[in-house]
Amino acid sequence: MRPTPARRLAFAATLALGLGAAVAPAATAGPIQDPIPIQPNTYFYGLVNGKAADAVIQVICPGPISPTSTGHPLEGQTAEVRSIVPPVSSLPGYTGSGAHQIDAGLSLPSSTVANAPIVFTSFFAPAKIPTTWAVPCGGTSTMTFVPLATSTTARSYSVTVSFVNIAV
Repeated sequence: MRPTPARRLAFAATLALGLGAAVAPAATAGPIQDPIPIQPNTYFYGLVNGKAADAVIQVICPGPISPTSTGHPLEGQTAEVRSIVPPVSSLPGYTGSGAHQIDAGLSLPSSTVANAPIVFTSFFAPAKIPTTWAVPCGGTSTMTFVPLATSTTARSYSVTVSFVNIAV
């Protein structure tokens, strides 16, 4: 018995829908994480330009450069904090018993003007590194992510950062 044209059409439609559903997940870039408010007793890590270690901040330092020269971060660079679900195998940060905010700032030589920290109130919410910050034109430093309000159980997280002058 030969299939009728209606059965052929139904089979072709079912096959097309099945193939479309099978291909659709491969085309996505992965799940998007909504921001989560920072809460006490949460493990976390920090990112600078998407890296949790050995990050680079591009700096604009026109003109002659000396070892004490400073410039400003290039537009479009980010910092972020992400929560981690235990168990954890490394030494992440920990918000402790009272934190609802994490501040991120650079450890810079005392001769450099103090920069206001980047304030995070949510995990998975990247923030721009301010282009108004004064930073070294080269070398390395640390961006430290500090839980606030602090407690005896709170622990900061640090990312090593290299400054690269793009104007040379």
